[in-house]
Amino acid sequence: MKTRAGLLVWGALSLAGLALVWQTAHPPAWVSWEEGQLPGTPELRVEDRTLTIWEGETLLWETEPGIQVQDVLREDLDRDGGEEILVLCWRRGTYGPNRPFWVKENPRHWSQHIFIYRWTGEEMKPLWMASELGRQVESWTFDPVRRLVLTDRQGRTTAWDWKDWGLTNIPLR
Repeated sequence: MKTRAGLLVWGALSLAGLALVWQTAHPPAWVSWEEGQLPGTPELRVEDRTLTIWEGETLLWETEPGIQVQDVLREDLDRDGGEEILVLCWRRGTYGPNRPFWVKENPRHWSQHIFIYRWTGEEMKPLWMASELGRQVESWTFDPVRRLVLTDRQGRTTAWDWKDWGLTNIPLR
């Protein structure tokens, strides 16, 4: 009897360990990966969880390895007349290569981020590279007031505006 109970405990621990390995090796299974082209200049394409920028048949830029793109928006986020490219993405770790001085080690789990860029005509200029969002964003859009609206897995929505440097939560009315 002890042997059978031991095998059951060992089996349960093994399954839990495999689930943990899967979670750290892959983004969550609930994520819907959007693909396609965004109209405009330059041409933006999302294929195989990678964002690329094209001029005709020439590849100009692509997301770095290790970044998995969930969705992309092209909008005038800061209301300056120029478009920003917003990337909802996943990466391993809470931070990129630059983390706060008090954080000794970057966690290895997958986390969701918003990266904001501007295409200068020659290069992608990063404007804002968010740390882990701390919420599970299922979808996003812009509302008529030109706010970024995030919808989480529970259906809750939050609105965000660009304020000086970074996104600020705006109460919904």
